[in-house]
Amino acid sequence: MADAAPDPFAAEPTCTSNSFWTEGNRESPAMHPGDACITCHSLLDGPAFTVAGTVFASGHEPVDCNGGSAGGGPVTIEIKGADERVLVLTANSVGNFYSAQAVSFPITATIKYQDRERSMTLAQAEGDCNSCHTQTGSNGAPGRIALP
Repeated sequence: MADAAPDPFAAEPTCTSNSFWTEGNRESPAMHPGDACITCHSLLDGPAFTVAGTVFASGHEPVDCNGGSAGGGPVTIEIKGADERVLVLTANSVGNFYSAQAVSFPITATIKYQDRERSMTLAQAEGDCNSCHTQTGSNGAPGRIALP
C-alpha cells in the first residue's frame, strides 16, 4: 500500500493543474470539468448520462479547471448500484467520467488511484456528481471528488 496522500480537502482553493477548458460549449469529452454534467446536458440537449462527474487533485478546484491525475496513472471510478452491480469507469485526461449505462439507484462510488481509494459514505439518488461535489461542496459533499 502506498503512503497516504495529504488531505485534499485541507488544501486552499486553486486550480492544481493550472490548465483550463477554454472551448466554451464545443462538444468534447474534455468539456467543462467540474460543472454539473447531467444538469447542463439536459438544458442544452446534450447526450444523456446516468452518471457523470470530474475527479480533481484537490478538494476545492474551480469549474473549468482540468482535473485528472496529472500523469500519475489511471483513475478508476466504481459506481455500485442498489442491485450490487458495479459500473467501472475511467477518468479521462481532464478528470471527466461519464456513462449512459443504466444503474440501479441509489448508488455509491469509490475512487481508486495508485494503491489508494476513497469511498462515499452515503448512497445517492442521482448520478450528477458535480451537482454536489462543487468547489465548496453542497448537500453534505466536502468539496470536489478528489484523488485519494
